[in-house]
Amino acid sequence: MMRNFHTILSILAFLLALVAISCASPQQDSYNTFLNKIAKACDPLIIGSDNMGQAITFNGLGANNENYTTFLRQTQALYEGSMSPAVYRQTLTDNLGGGSYNDRSFNCIIAHLPGKQAGAPAEPAPPAK
Repeated sequence: MMRNFHTILSILAFLLALVAISCASPQQDSYNTFLNKIAKACDPLIIGSDNMGQAITFNGLGANNENYTTFLRQTQALYEGSMSPAVYRQTLTDNLGGGSYNDRSFNCIIAHLPGKQAGAPAEPAPPAK
């Protein structure tokens, strides 16, 4: 009797873990797809002095590690809608520094958000020179 109880508990725990994984994976997969999309569409995706597009493509190479982590965290908040485009721009500029590519990169990232957020520019970034 006790053995059946443990077996049932084990099966329930396994099923609960599967449900948790299945609920979390699609959003993370879509965010990763979004990152890959902006790495290509916004090339060069430079914020401050870091090439975030290269860092996305090569798993962190091309950017300062701390800056890349900050970029990923803030971009995910923007993607999920918990941060406005204006706060996103300001936060990344404050943390990663200004640069001649910042506005172009921010405009492109925001233009590629799914269900584009209100106040986001409609035009895609111009091609790099």
